[in-house]
Amino acid sequence: MRKRLRRILLASLPVVICAALVWWVLPWCVSLPETLLQPQASSLVYTARDGTPLRQLLTADGERVGRHVAFASLPDPLIKATLAAEDHRFWSHGGVDLLAVARAVRDNTSSGRIVSGASTIHQQLIKVCTRKKGRRTIGVKLIEALQARRLSMSWPRERVLSEYLSRISYGNLLTGCTSAASGYFNKPLQDLTVAECALLAAIPQSPTRFNPFRRIDTIFPRQQRILHAMKHHGWISAEQLRVALAEKPGIQRFTGGFAAPHAIELIQGQHPPAPATGIIPTTIDSALQGQVEKIISARLAVLKDRHVTQAAVVVLENATGHILALAGSRDFFASDGGQINGAWAPHSPGSAMKPFTYQLAFERGASAASIVADLPVEYPTPTGIYRPENYAHRLYGPMTYRDALGNSLNIAAVRVLTSIGGADTLLARLKQLGMSTLTEPAEHYGLGLTIGNAPVRLVELTNAYATLARLGVWKPWTLTAADCPGTPMLNPAACYLIADILSDNQARALSFGSYSPLRLPFRAAVKTGTSQSYRDNWTLGYTPEFTVGVWAGNFDNTPMQEVSGVTGAAPIWHDIFLHLQKRHALTWFAEPKGLIHARIDPRTGKRLTAQSPPARISREEVFVQGTLPPPSGSQDYDLRGRAILTNDYATWIRSADNWMGDVLTVVPSTDSEPWSITNPVPGTVIHLDPDLPGQGRRLILETRPPRELDWHSDTLSIKHDGRIPYILLQPGRHTLTARDSTTGETQRTHIIVHPE
Repeated sequence: MRKRLRRILLASLPVVICAALVWWVLPWCVSLPETLLQPQASSLVYTARDGTPLRQLLTADGERVGRHVAFASLPDPLIKATLAAEDHRFWSHGGVDLLAVARAVRDNTSSGRIVSGASTIHQQLIKVCTRKKGRRTIGVKLIEALQARRLSMSWPRERVLSEYLSRISYGNLLTGCTSAASGYFNKPLQDLTVAECALLAAIPQSPTRFNPFRRIDTIFPRQQRILHAMKHHGWISAEQLRVALAEKPGIQRFTGGFAAPHAIELIQGQHPPAPATGIIPTTIDSALQGQVEKIISARLAVLKDRHVTQAAVVVLENATGHILALAGSRDFFASDGGQINGAWAPHSPGSAMKPFTYQLAFERGASAASIVADLPVEYPTPTGIYRPENYAHRLYGPMTYRDALGNSLNIAAVRVLTSIGGADTLLARLKQLGMSTLTEPAEHYGLGLTIGNAPVRLVELTNAYATLARLGVWKPWTLTAADCPGTPMLNPAACYLIADILSDNQARALSFGSYSPLRLPFRAAVKTGTSQSYRDNWTLGYTPEFTVGVWAGNFDNTPMQEVSGVTGAAPIWHDIFLHLQKRHALTWFAEPKGLIHARIDPRTGKRLTAQSPPARISREEVFVQGTLPPPSGSQDYDLRGRAILTNDYATWIRSADNWMGDVLTVVPSTDSEPWSITNPVPGTVIHLDPDLPGQGRRLILETRPPRELDWHSDTLSIKHDGRIPYILLQPGRHTLTARDSTTGETQRTHIIVHPE
């Protein structure tokens, strides 16, 4: 018996030696794939401020490759589901599962066809990294088996499993478990449920057949088998199995590139360096971004019949300069220019530019009680006479700076700009605040710069408003989580006055009414803007915490149907701030030290004191030290308590535009006082603007001192608005005659009007 056993052992020795050589030595004769030894190139991922993915870019191979996940960061249910589906003896075999090979040979031989495989996770990882094309011959499979055996002797099992789950394809160009988690469930890997982990584990066997985007029902039988296998191996409890079987995971497709698409493309245009982690954190608040997009869609649907097709929004966090939401259009996929970034494309801001003129004036000693004459005015320019007109084609007479800015009066804004140095002064300030589109010299824009004739970007204008919200501290806006130091730039007290005026609902009531979309149930500064012919309208506003900028219009530059900033952009701004109020406790500014409160007469801008005559109209105003107006006296009122103004206001007081009524008068003039034509001056050259039809072509006829005269022209008809004479401009050379019917004195002037 012993001799027989010895003969058997001696006969088996060569086989044992050969088996040992194959199992322990031969694997060292093959090398591991180079791609396995190199770090995997993952797709660049842009994430929201809370870490949720916004966009995952394709690699050079056209796939979305997730980041490498260390074993310690892999969810345990995903590990167990993957092993149950692919290799339940992973922790015990030697890289090649000999028992599984024997089983597969038996099953395939008895069936006469391939009905089961025996590849381990080690072997599948080798296969993924070699990517051999063409027929998979026995020789190829033997080499892969030897490589898998060497891998098991070289790497810890944890590393093998980590590499496998980071490199395996889950179909639909999704490589790696992190990419699959976001691609199919739009959630981080760590948030997957047991049922979702089992569904993911079911896909790699046949990504085409088990495609969740086609028919998810075809995956459930395999997913359920995996869950039962997990219970069989003791990896989940009976209760976990019951819950997982009851759950039917739904696919929440992450498109891989269209969450905050305009914001991501704006970041890409700045070419940020790719970090080693493959993740670029952004400042976008994904929940706020989604809400902003919903608000835009809902509000534009209401305005569809008035030809308002697009809108853009920027929400900026003042303390950091971080942009929390940026929507460049109504819908990125819209055929009417949805991929145009309205937050970056320059547009004319209209009156939204005015606050910076008044802030400059306050820095130079003006106050909110300073008076500006909202009366006709003309300025010579190289192309003719520039004559600003108010939006409503009305004149408002004596206006405090508070009311002039609150009611967004064009004539007043131009007069204020003239008083502080003209377009040069304002242009320098706007460039200082980061308006990169203002590349022309000041003469190119002229005084119209203050009423928005120069195109600017919504992002940059919103950030300029955020500087006002920080009471003069400028920060660069950013879409990436970068440190943005602040630079004191503007006078804090002057910025506070602007905020105080723009949050004063009474100060804008003349133009906007008391219950416009600019009114919120909490205090917020806000300004609208509308460009010529209703091509663009804007609303920008802020609290100490946030600044929101909105543009509305059409990307083909066609005009809207009489939609202004308060009816187009303002409702969007209104809804966004209401949403911000729900999520955050919005506050208001503490009044800076050194400000003084005093009562004034808004007709004259003078201070009311105990010694002043009783005033029929008064208002409390706030002043920076050193800017208190002089006290009013008896010389400022007549016996009826009417405020006495200069003769410049005489014509306006008698006109229908006098909204104050019988509370104003002027110094009386005598008929013997010399008079002259002041508008138009002889030789005035006027270029008709095609964007100003109708009343925009009206030219008022004026004399100094004001007189009721008989006007005549052979080529133009003389019309009257109340007692104010005017003409409607027509191309040609025209002579105008004014005659005093009492004295017979006659004066003439002429104008030249160029066609459109």
